[in-house]
Amino acid sequence: MPRRPWHQPPPLPLRESRARKTGRLVTVLLLLAYGALARVLFDTSVFHDSGKVVGWSFIFAVPCAIGMLGVAIGRWAGSDRWITDGVGIPWIVIIAGCLLSVLFQLEAAICLLMASPFLFGATFIGAGLANFLLPKNRDDYRLHVTLIALFPYLAACGEGWLQWPTETKTITDTIEIAAPAEIIWQEIASVRAIDPAELRDSWIYHVDFPRPIAATLDREGVGGIRTATFERDVSFFETVTAWQPHRVLAFSIHADPDFIPHTAFDQHVIVGGRFFDVLDGRYEIEPLPGNRCRLHLTSRHRLTTRLNGYAGWWSAHIMNEIQGSILHVIRARSEEAATCE
Repeated sequence: MPRRPWHQPPPLPLRESRARKTGRLVTVLLLLAYGALARVLFDTSVFHDSGKVVGWSFIFAVPCAIGMLGVAIGRWAGSDRWITDGVGIPWIVIIAGCLLSVLFQLEAAICLLMASPFLFGATFIGAGLANFLLPKNRDDYRLHVTLIALFPYLAACGEGWLQWPTETKTITDTIEIAAPAEIIWQEIASVRAIDPAELRDSWIYHVDFPRPIAATLDREGVGGIRTATFERDVSFFETVTAWQPHRVLAFSIHADPDFIPHTAFDQHVIVGGRFFDVLDGRYEIEPLPGNRCRLHLTSRHRLTTRLNGYAGWWSAHIMNEIQGSILHVIRARSEEAATCE
């Protein structure tokens, strides 16, 4: 093979043809339209039994189908780069779909964060399956594309027959406070308006969780109604079930999803809804030597999802952050009041 003369520049790298770039853009738009249509259809009452967009049929089967369709469309166009066609392009579609969902307030950022491992993982699995199962060097992929496109809807029919498991989780947070029990009791029985500056910085508020505002008590003792208010006109009604001054305050929690504004929470994980609910709360003051106390805040919440183990991990972290923020405010106020005495 003759050598290239030293004065001759090296050949330029082959540029991707304009037709291929256009084809990939068209593929992105087609897959994005497919995902958008699935999002609209799965949010209708037809798919209520399968969990709508919270069921396996949507969270796993739809992105899996997108990965498979990417490979099928790529092979129909003459490409055999299944990683690019079935993973790279679909991941762009998933990212774009998530950004559009947040932009148009279809989903909360926290829900997309929780679902992202399944969305991206299922896409990769779908691409791998398509690379293994779809025949290569064929001119007609219409049957395969049709079956893949219908796969999530067929899966939803089967999922609708499954039972929804229910689990109850208990979360406890504790903080030490340099103040006597009498002062701490005053701060937990009724919580005056909280300035946002009093709350510690937490990631849950960066993903648009409402911040706590106040908790008012209509009367002391068992049976009293404690109204806890949050940003965006969110209110929870708490009925006192245990009242031991300077020791224990417990209450059941009632959240009416029809009363909570639709802009306050993502409707798929709204408190008191089908998939999640907070059941009760309990404060316990434990006296310590040196005029100090340990304050425990315990809550129970219900999960009814296909992914209770995974959802429980997230709900525990979220509840820990909410309870920790409230305990932080109580400690600061109690210690300030103790210093002024």
